Amino acid sequence: MTVIRATFYDGKTSRGTPVWIHLGSRDQLRITGLERDLSYGLSEVQIASRVGNTPRSIYLPGGAMCETPENDALDALLRRRGRGRWQALVYALESRWGYVLPLLFVTLIGGWALIAYGIPVLAKRVAYAFPASADAALGRDGLTLLDQVLFSPSTLEAERQEQLRAIFHTMIQQLADGHAYQLELRKSDRVGPNAFALPSGIIVVTDELVVLARHHNELIGVLAHEIGHVQHRHGLRTLLQNSAVALLIASVTGDLTSLTALSGALPTLLVEAKYSRAFETEADRFALQYLREHDIPPAYFADMLARLEEATKRKGEVHNYLASHPVTSQRMRMFQEER
Repeated sequence: MTVIRATFYDGKTSRGTPVWIHLGSRDQLRITGLERDLSYGLSEVQIASRVGNTPRSIYLPGGAMCETPENDALDALLRRRGRGRWQALVYALESRWGYVLPLLFVTLIGGWALIAYGIPVLAKRVAYAFPASADAALGRDGLTLLDQVLFSPSTLEAERQEQLRAIFHTMIQQLADGHAYQLELRKSDRVGPNAFALPSGIIVVTDELVVLARHHNELIGVLAHEIGHVQHRHGLRTLLQNSAVALLIASVTGDLTSLTALSGALPTLLVEAKYSRAFETEADRFALQYLREHDIPPAYFADMLARLEEATKRKGEVHNYLASHPVTSQRMRMFQEER
């Protein structure tokens, strides 16, 4: 018979009573040292996992518990009963640096791989699994929120606005992806020259960006790039990637309720967050293909990016097209080589 010293707590007061725990050969656990002995079957109690050499709890029926520092004796008991092998393995691993360091390295690499590759892949699968109407439900309040915090009505001449809408209408005529595309023109001193693509298909272009353009083909390049973000579901995928909990719920249940609850984060996501390099490349390739198919020199888009970069450096603007669409020489070179 194994005897283990412990402290008994009745679950009603904080007072502890020294006791002895007797472990018999018939899987019976008997506690002595109280006014009357207590007896339980081993299957009736729950033994906490071992954490180093800290005292361990034995939870008894009715809310009482015993706490004992004799971890080795408790482990020996569990092994005799065919239990506790996993707990013993975990303790052996965590108590030896030769095991801990490699496991820590593997854990860090695994965590990095999950964030860098696993979550984006899962987000893409979830995003494409839902119909375009899911994007509409997610983005229907996005423009309203942006108007409340960032935008005011466009001050462009009515003729210029109609010209831009006509160009955009021509661009989307052949698109049959289920998105409700529309162009919205807004003025914003806070964000400056900028364009955003809401998941529903709404493309927002600021007056400042229109004024900066020297040719309508430059704006076509910007619009094609933004349409590319919609086509590849970048808004929804970014929202999914930024909320791992919502991503898991949506992937397991197929329910977008958890995502629509996050729609209030869209304005911040669009203005502050940079698209990943992979997303920018996808949108760039879409724009490049569109410009080629319509015999528009892709260099127009590169010229627009260069002018935006120059304006940013000159004015020191933080919120502009380059804030959410990082420009690199490699991106510009892709379009310049088509001159």
